[in-house]
This record gives sequence, structure tokens and C-alpha cells, in this order.
Amino acid sequence: ELRKALGYEKANLSSDFVHVTFNLFLSEILNTTDSTAGYVLKAANAILVDKRFELLEKYRNNATELYEAVVRDLDFSRDAPEVVEEINSWVREKTDGEIEKLFDDLSPSTLLVLLNAVYFKGTWKTQFDPTETRDEIFFNNGLELEGRKVPLMHMTSLFLYDSIDNFQVLELPFKGENVSMLILLPNKHDGLHSLEDSLTPEKLAEIQERLEETKVDVSLPKFKLDFDEELSEEIQAIGANHIFNADGDFSGMTPSTGVFVSEIRHKAIIEVNEEGSEAAAVTGNLIDRMKSPQFRADHPFFFAIVEKSSNMILFMGRVNNL
Repeated sequence: ELRKALGYEKANLSSDFVHVTFNLFLSEILNTTDSTAGYVLKAANAILVDKRFELLEKYRNNATELYEAVVRDLDFSRDAPEVVEEINSWVREKTDGEIEKLFDDLSPSTLLVLLNAVYFKGTWKTQFDPTETRDEIFFNNGLELEGRKVPLMHMTSLFLYDSIDNFQVLELPFKGENVSMLILLPNKHDGLHSLEDSLTPEKLAEIQERLEETKVDVSLPKFKLDFDEELSEEIQAIGANHIFNADGDFSGMTPSTGVFVSEIRHKAIIEVNEEGSEAAAVTGNLIDRMKSPQFRADHPFFFAIVEKSSNMILFMGRVNNL
């Protein structure tokens, strides 16, 4: 059921292939020690299971070796407060203090909890000049009545860009150019919802292929997004229901019966500011004579952080309220 819900069966991906590929992602992208990478991407994964249930050794090894997850056998009924502090401390350590805590409490009746925390901060290839940043109106939810002043960064430089139908697309590379931020900005202040409804992975890939190097006047808000959600409802909405019931099949994980997932907790933080590795420079008479399109992100927009060599989306989200 879970393989089907996650799209593995439709894509004809074997479990072994998924394991190996995700491990490759962890080792080459997530845990990169390359000083030229231009981004910080930290993640913490954990599986907390009640000690009444015996975990299969193969499952435990796969979780720790392939997914770099911490697997803990716990007595939730007795040690819940201590577990909360221990896990929050571990998350702080794994994310270099960027994520302070993952949750406040755990129910003593908890059986199985899946945890994931991710932090991203990139250094732009071309920095925004902090002296050009000024407080300007951002139209929260696309509404003029909900507009409020936020720090808006400004820069004119060469970027991959296109104007498509009812939205603009801009790609801002991070230092090293192996990771970039793709921004889709609706022409209408309240056009984000319809834009998101029209997006598919195929359309996003097609959009990237259309981009051409263009001199663009960019206005982009500084922001730090903090997403913290219990995802049980969302996982059930894509078709995985039995893992939350006592009749679920966990035979690949434990020989015990009556196991079910109590909670799936995900926290993600992404931070965007002016920091870059080199100053913006647009030179040459031809470029100076070109009319620059205005990419003014003063209203809700969609963004994706993309690893270029694999075209893998590391982060995806929207800026709707600031």
C-alpha cells in the first residue's frame, strides 16, 4: 500500500533501487563536505518504536545504514518526557542548532513515531547588495488589504528567465551552480492557487528547459520559512491508510502484531537573504541596451530548490505570508 501511495509501483521502482538511490542522495547531496557547494542542507531522521515490539535486525540495519536514521526502542508510557528532550537535543545537534525542537510532548500511548527535520540555507552565486534592500509592501495572500512592509532585496543581472502565459519564471543559482532556486511568479497578485493547480513534474521540467539567459531586474523578499506539521492526514490522503491501523502489515519491520504509526512529524526550515559569493556585475553595451523584464516578487509565489545534475527537487513550497 505504501509503495503504491508513494508512486513506486507506478514508476516500476524496486524497493532495492529506492534504498540505494536514497542512500546516494544522502551521501552525495545531503552530506556534502564540498566547500564550494554553496549551500547548507542538514537533515535528521528518526524512528521511535515502543520497546514491546521487536524490530527485525534487517529493518534496523537498513534504516541506519541506508537512510542514516536513528532507531530507538523506548518505553513511551514511562519515559515520554525524557524522550522528548532527548530527541529535541539530537535534532539540534544534527541541524547545527538551526532547528531547536521537533515536538513538545509525546502521548504515553504512542507506539511508533517517524521523524524528519530538514534545514536549508544557500549562498547565492551572485549576491544581493544589502544597501539596496528596503522595506516595501508584500501583498499577503495576494490581497491589497493584507499588504505589509517587508525587506525586499534588489538586483539587476543575468539570470535564466522566461515569461510563460500568466506567470514569470526565474532561476537563481547558488554558489557552485549545482543547486538553484526556481521561482514561479504569477502575473496576478492572487494567481498562485491556479498556478499551483496547473503544475506537474513534467510541466516543471519543461519550464526549466525553456529558460534563457536574460538581464532581469529582480525584487525578492528576504524570508525564513518554518514548516512544522504532523503528516498523518496527508499520508492517508495519498492512499496509505493501513499503516495507521492495528491491522496494518508491518511484517517487514517486526514479527509483532498490533503495530501502527502513531505520528509522522516533519519540520522544514528554509532561509533566504542577500548573502552571495560574488558581486553582481552586468557589463557590455549590448546588455545595457536590452530592456530588462521586471521580476517583482511582492506577492505570493512558488519556489523549488533543485539539484541540477539530477534535477531532483530538494525543497518545494510557497511564499504566501510574510
